[in-house]
Amino acid sequence: MGNNRVSPVRLLASRFLLSKSSDGFLSLISWVSIVGVTLGVLALVVVTSVINGFEGELSRVITGMNGDVILYTRAEPVRDPDAIVNKIRETAPETQAVTTSLVVELMASGPLGVAGTLLEGYEPSTVEYVTQLPHRVIQGRLPAASGEVAVGSALADRLGVSPGSTFRLIIPGVDDTESDGAALPRSQDVKVSGIVKMGMYEYDSKFIWGDLSFVQALVHAPGTATAFKIRLKPGADGRQVAARLGDHFGYPFRAKDSIMLNKNLFYAIQLEKSVIAIILTVIVIVAAFNVVSTLMMMIHDKTKEIAILKVMGLRPMQGFGLFCLIGVGMGVVGTVLGVFSGLGVNLILKHTHIVDLPADIYYINFLPVVERWLEIGAIALVAVLISFLSTLYPGWKVAKRSPLDGIRYE
Repeated sequence: MGNNRVSPVRLLASRFLLSKSSDGFLSLISWVSIVGVTLGVLALVVVTSVINGFEGELSRVITGMNGDVILYTRAEPVRDPDAIVNKIRETAPETQAVTTSLVVELMASGPLGVAGTLLEGYEPSTVEYVTQLPHRVIQGRLPAASGEVAVGSALADRLGVSPGSTFRLIIPGVDDTESDGAALPRSQDVKVSGIVKMGMYEYDSKFIWGDLSFVQALVHAPGTATAFKIRLKPGADGRQVAARLGDHFGYPFRAKDSIMLNKNLFYAIQLEKSVIAIILTVIVIVAAFNVVSTLMMMIHDKTKEIAILKVMGLRPMQGFGLFCLIGVGMGVVGTVLGVFSGLGVNLILKHTHIVDLPADIYYINFLPVVERWLEIGAIALVAVLISFLSTLYPGWKVAKRSPLDGIRYE
């Protein structure tokens, strides 16, 4: 016949949970316990996935803007950028591509207002190999001639400009001076060739992009650069490369990877994720108390049946295992429902973007979602473990109870 017999403990656990003669109130409490675990797991799955999405989206945008590593000067623009590019390649063999840029601070004046901006001159022949700038043009095109610029989407709205329109750049004084030696600001009218949306408000509200040679001529600094954006080969460690470049070049240069560029923000995201996970785990713990209550009421409701089973030979450890199995069963059902419900909510958020966020506060205007299966597995394991721990006291009560206690008053 084989050993296909069902374990008596498993059989009794299913009978105790599914018996039609069970108290209806007890069944209700059992389902409340399961729903509590479900809601806790669902909330954990959704929240951790959204925070992962924020972190991933932020990293994607920063990398798309600055490459994997950026080497920049903290002093005046440096000359002979080609020599520095060669040194970068020698110092970091992991380098796949490098692009040169010149960033200057200035004012922009448009039909609707004035704003402080950063004008970045990019190298047209290499920028597409390092950044996502060419792929983030939502209207028009990147500049193709001197006197043309592309404007960040939020900044364009603030200035009131669009492709084909013109506005004025106000450049801090360079060569022209008054009689007393004070520098005079200059102005330059430029034409908007396109609108760029990098996907991060901090960039879209501040940056204007132009051809590197045009920006160099605009600030009377030919052949200079302030930053070198680096794309690394797949698998390279950006933090190690940044540290190596920083040590090699020294002052006035500094090198940072994409995480270090916004270290405080990434740290805040991780801290927020940990705190929220702890808070939401309390929901699962509260549901575990419901499991304890359910099991204690079940013990009281099934006192006579438990006593008869013990008289018939149910050992103390089998009684302990019986109620542990019942509690863990409720936890497993709640956990499975919570995981699948959470994945369902994630799917909705991922494909509909139904939640709109203020981009000037949250950097992006939707809830990004990224599931990490190890985290989801850890959430499920913790939920089941909490459910198991909640069964220890009821199981111990059953194990130490004498059969006479169940029939004494019958």
